[in-house]
Amino acid sequence: MRRIHYIFILALMCLLGSCSIEIPTHELVRGEGTFHLSIITSAVSTEDITRATVFNFDTDTFKVSVTDAKGLELISRKENGQFTDADRTLPTAKDYKIEAENCSEAEAVAYNNAWGKERFYAQTLFDIVKGETTSLSLECTMANAGLAVIFDNSFVTKFPTHAVTTQDVRSLVFKSSDASAVAYYNTDQPTVTVSIRLTGSAGGWSDRIDMIKDVTLTKGKITRLTIAFDENSDGVDIEFETDTGMDESNDDVTVQ
Repeated sequence: MRRIHYIFILALMCLLGSCSIEIPTHELVRGEGTFHLSIITSAVSTEDITRATVFNFDTDTFKVSVTDAKGLELISRKENGQFTDADRTLPTAKDYKIEAENCSEAEAVAYNNAWGKERFYAQTLFDIVKGETTSLSLECTMANAGLAVIFDNSFVTKFPTHAVTTQDVRSLVFKSSDASAVAYYNTDQPTVTVSIRLTGSAGGWSDRIDMIKDVTLTKGKITRLTIAFDENSDGVDIEFETDTGMDESNDDVTVQ
């Protein structure tokens, strides 16, 4: 009986604070907080023969996803404009991840009969504090790369029958009749290399060209490939130019 009484007193002392019990800090933090999200996009432009192309988006249609620190997806690709107060309310915790995109990677290459479209994307980590609103701003930038082909009049005159065909599963064909065509490629690297086949014919076997060329595209840009015929060197002068006018190079190939 005396032993039971001793155990009872010891337990009571622990409850009164004589014994220290460590509880993880995150378990002591209870409650909820909210977040507010604004999405902006950085415009990308490139000039073709006749015009400049500027991409503008309704950010309310951007798909937004939220995951917690353990990778559990709480919100999956919901339109930004459809978010409710309940969607913006989360338990107090650290390292939530929020992502926004105008389209998925699959949609970015399947759109427009597999020519694709520009994909804008951004993500960030954030914390939710009890009783507070966390303001978030995502600047979505172009996450894929584009290729445009311009046939200079000098080349079209020399080779009335001509084309540039991409050497991938899509086999996209560029022609001078559609100077605004752009092919888009997904990449998680700063650059992506695309192989193209250039063919041209003046109507006879003596004046024809058939060559394979690798073109390096830069993520976040539309690379403009200009193809011109150089009368002086009797060759084909291929010029590479990005939408910013940087990274130019020339490659002369003798016509066979």
